[in-house]
Amino acid sequence: MSAPVRILFVDDEERILRSLALQFRRHYEVLTESDPLRALRRLREEHIHVLVSDQRMPQMSGAQLLAEAREIAPNTLRILLTGYSDLDAAVEALNNGGIFRYLTKPWDQQEMAFTLRQAAELAVRQAQPLQAVASEKLSAPLTLLSLDDEPDTLSVVGEFCVAGGHNLLRARNLAEAMLMLNNENVDILVSDLKLAGEDTAPLLKTLAQAHPRLLSLVVTPFQDTQALLRLVNEAQIFRYLPKPIRRGLFEKGLKAAAEQALIWRAQPQQVVTRLAEVPRDEREQEKVGSLMGMLGRLRERLIA
Repeated sequence: MSAPVRILFVDDEERILRSLALQFRRHYEVLTESDPLRALRRLREEHIHVLVSDQRMPQMSGAQLLAEAREIAPNTLRILLTGYSDLDAAVEALNNGGIFRYLTKPWDQQEMAFTLRQAAELAVRQAQPLQAVASEKLSAPLTLLSLDDEPDTLSVVGEFCVAGGHNLLRARNLAEAMLMLNNENVDILVSDLKLAGEDTAPLLKTLAQAHPRLLSLVVTPFQDTQALLRLVNEAQIFRYLPKPIRRGLFEKGLKAAAEQALIWRAQPQQVVTRLAEVPRDEREQEKVGSLMGMLGRLRERLIA
């Protein structure tokens, strides 16, 4: 009999913790902490599959907790739970905490249960022994695709590729992007939310389903908290970086993406811990379905 999945909930409100424990203790080994410092100590001493943290707590924010948890236990899947619409917190939780999902209070019981089930399955899957991968595959250059026509962005990405010996592709519109994605093995996507006047969000959400290994960095002047939350949950984006770009922050994000891409090369496809939600908007579902069909060659190549 396999060991139960262990989920740690962290919230400074005992009432919330009791409610969560009552809801999920039949399915998981539920642990609770009202003090984030005790939660971090627990992560150092015990194996936790999934960590769910509130955002607003007196000792430290949930985003800070998840960032520290990532350093202590990188294989623990991290979920942020909050009742506030806070762009800075969402960006910090994504960029520094590497969150799996962003959930809002009051939570929907079915949505929470579904999210925890997905997280639990991924956490168990990634704990399995890995197969050895040929060293030449790990050292092969990465391929980056840019969906951003601003000179500053192209300059930083270009310099990064030259310095690292990576390949750089550039698409001027979504049609070119689809062609390149179907024909090239793209590891990292750098994209604004607009390209030649077209919305790139449906493509990002499609790629999260069609190509979970592909890492997306969104570089944009738009500051919409709800749009970001949808990108976290439905596109599983790797980084969200503001414009005008800050070179140091951008370079740090590219470096982190390259390191993660190489790590994933060493893992079977099914171990990659990314699982996007289906878009809730019906029109966007239709767009994603259409784009999925247009990425047929990409999906065939990944399955082969």
